[in-house]
Amino acid sequence: MSDQDVKRIDVCGVCCPLPLIKLAQTVNTLEPGREFEIIGNDPIFESSVRDYCAVNGHVILEVKPGEGRRLTIRIRVGGPS
Repeated sequence: MSDQDVKRIDVCGVCCPLPLIKLAQTVNTLEPGREFEIIGNDPIFESSVRDYCAVNGHVILEVKPGEGRRLTIRIRVGGPS
């Protein structure tokens, strides 16, 4: 899958729990195995996304820092247990 095919969700400027709500909505629209990126800058963004993924069986593939607190987190959607 090329980077052009990867869905990107930008939640910069939005405080938790809203990024997690957007994350959950996105995951519900994607097939297991699909990758996407979520971009945020809330102080607890990374830890919240890591916790969400751990609990729900999704895999964090990469965390890329950007300017300021901006982070891009690449996720692979997990399948049913």
